[in-house]
Amino acid sequence: MKISLYLTHVFFASFLFMLSSHGLAQEKGSNWIEGTTPSGEDVRVPIVSAKPLKYPRRAERLGAEGYVSVAFDVDEAGEVVDLRIIDSKPRILFDKSALTYVKKMRLDPATLEGAPVYASVTLTLKFAIND
Repeated sequence: MKISLYLTHVFFASFLFMLSSHGLAQEKGSNWIEGTTPSGEDVRVPIVSAKPLKYPRRAERLGAEGYVSVAFDVDEAGEVVDLRIIDSKPRILFDKSALTYVKKMRLDPATLEGAPVYASVTLTLKFAIND
């Protein structure tokens, strides 16, 4: 049983990511999350490392699939600030796994004109079981 996380057709840490408007992306070996500065400009938040996403045992037992949309800010030091769930289906089943995944991500700050900036990010993690 494989766990896959859909945001775009990019292989990242043994998971398949499929890009959404605010999702994970990859270009020439570098990974990032798209974000927005307080002034509304689009920026990239570089991902230094991310631990594998864990599929909850209960969800696996139930054969459940779903998604969790999280929102958070990344400060000028690359720290995750104000992590919150904005939507999930089924409710609660994948929430803890999604929060743990984001908390363990190491990020570099987004930059604008060479200077680190505060950025807001929305990310949807889709949980699917592949045989």
